[in-house]
Amino acid sequence: MGAVGYRDQIYEIFADPHDDVETQIEQALTTGTEYLDLSLGFFTRITDGTQQILHSTGDHPLIQPGESCPLDQAYCRRTVEIDSQLAIEDAHASPEISDTAIETFDLGAYIGAKVIVSGEVYGTACFADTETREEPFVDAERFFVELIARLSGQAIERRSYERELAQHEERLNEQQEIYRAVIDANFDSVFRFDTDGRFTYASESVQDLLGYSPAELQGKPITITHPDSQTTERASKHRSRILSGEPAEARDLPLQKKSGDIVYTDIRGVPIYDGSVPESERSKDDIVGIQLLIRDATDRRQREGLISVINRVLRHNVRNEMSVIRGWAEILAEDTDTEHATKATAIRAAATRLLDLTESAQRIEQNRELSPELEPTDIIPLVNRIVTECETRYSDVSITVDAPDEAIAETVPRVEVALFELVDNAAKHGGDPASIEIDVGVSDRWVTCRIHDDGSGLPNTEQGVLEAGEETPLVHGQGLGLWLSYWIITTVDGEIEVIEVDQGTTIELRLPTSSGE
Repeated sequence: MGAVGYRDQIYEIFADPHDDVETQIEQALTTGTEYLDLSLGFFTRITDGTQQILHSTGDHPLIQPGESCPLDQAYCRRTVEIDSQLAIEDAHASPEISDTAIETFDLGAYIGAKVIVSGEVYGTACFADTETREEPFVDAERFFVELIARLSGQAIERRSYERELAQHEERLNEQQEIYRAVIDANFDSVFRFDTDGRFTYASESVQDLLGYSPAELQGKPITITHPDSQTTERASKHRSRILSGEPAEARDLPLQKKSGDIVYTDIRGVPIYDGSVPESERSKDDIVGIQLLIRDATDRRQREGLISVINRVLRHNVRNEMSVIRGWAEILAEDTDTEHATKATAIRAAATRLLDLTESAQRIEQNRELSPELEPTDIIPLVNRIVTECETRYSDVSITVDAPDEAIAETVPRVEVALFELVDNAAKHGGDPASIEIDVGVSDRWVTCRIHDDGSGLPNTEQGVLEAGEETPLVHGQGLGLWLSYWIITTVDGEIEVIEVDQGTTIELRLPTSSGE
């Protein structure tokens, strides 16, 4: 069974919210040791600087349920300090593991992720072996361990909520029923309608989602948020199902904001019953309203769109470039007395284009799952590194920079990838040789970076990428790098556009400053 099969198995283990959490965690550990080919799996609780083993697989004497030790003597010490997983193929050679931990547990390989419950570190989900590991842990294995940690944390959190609700069950009224529905769904925004389809409640977060205040929606029909009749028809079908007593879910449902813009959402709807009617006696006649729990699906749609770009572009471009390679190879095989060097050069050029394309695709894949957590970042050192790298790659390119000593934006370090793609694109497609000008400016709202080259101008297909995130089967290797820049910049609240100039290409990107928030 491959990585996808094992991941699906983990999802299946945690799928039923009524299953015993301890059993789910133990099954996940067993599955994990099999997939990772490691002999030990353990789940810990960390409190007051102490690590306690709650669940484990394997026969290590110190890694058994009930065993504990100071956290600074444990392999998991570093795991709870970092944001990502900790993966170590040889603990004896790693600075991440203390000598005390090695002397105590003597583990060779280790991979672990912290478990978060209610926003706090609860413990860790880990796998290890007494032997070192020759092959490095790959991304799929890291994600697998992170998945177990996340689903375990969610299961523990859900159990905690269920216990709290059970203690107050006899005092539940209609308001508590709404609260329970929100907790179970754990979505971002909450709406409530009466049986006639009019707003009776909207959470404060609706202001960010749709631009309306809760008071503006009170008493209005739900169709005020529908952009067209197709949406109304689709929503009506789900509404009928909920009023019959069944929950309903909608994926990528478009809603119209107060400004007229469209936002795509994932929605789960449940019936709200008369709180005075015991749960065992409820029927559809006791339904007094509908509770909608809504999540902004924009980020997920962007990721899925990104994957679509990769698949479509690679299918188109790899096929074309490999056809060139194969065609010239066939000619070389038959032609033994003419210009072999010229044909070999053509083969090499096609192969280089193919490698450039796959490199861009790999960068997109590496960045697509990263969620933006904006932080103050000085753009100038990023620009300087990019200039140095491009001047090294392209010795005949001339690059001039006009920038202040400091330009602090609210962004993420990986914006450097987007900047590099734009400068690299200018170096490849500017004049012969290329001349590039980079201007950086700072205002109260934006850090602005303009990149100008003296080439023949940006083709319409590439302009579509930067102006609207447009993706078509004709976008080629150059466009794929530009798509990566567009995706990174727009997902960190930035803006990017092509500036009209008489000659060459000018691309301007804007990153927000803290004062402009």
